[in-house]
Amino acid sequence: MRKTRKLLVGTLVSVGLMMSLSMSALAANTKFTADLPKYQMDTEVSTVRKAKDTSYFTITISTIGAGTNAVCAWTEGDLTGLNYSSPYNQVERGTENIDYALLQPKPNENVVLNLDNPVSLNYTVYVTGSWDPN
Repeated sequence: MRKTRKLLVGTLVSVGLMMSLSMSALAANTKFTADLPKYQMDTEVSTVRKAKDTSYFTITISTIGAGTNAVCAWTEGDLTGLNYSSPYNQVERGTENIDYALLQPKPNENVVLNLDNPVSLNYTVYVTGSWDPN
């Protein structure tokens, strides 16, 4: 009886720990919706705390409105305002990993995702997706 109880408690603790770890990993992947302004002006879309020591961020573009098939995506420091990746990365619909080519943020640092139109348009462009500073 004691062995069964210990096994049951151990299993429940293990399952609870795995669930909490998976939920915290999923929480970093943040959804966004943005209307990119006309005439190429960057939009700060989302700020997320970086969890791991990685050299890239991941972005998924789900929807891009009419007028373009890609958006420019880059990151900057929340406190510093310095670019961590190039503002010339063009992302089409789908998922891409983009290098922190200029500066690499450290774990537990807040990272800001910026989006912009790759060409000057005289109307706004609707964009949806998700991203993870990793």
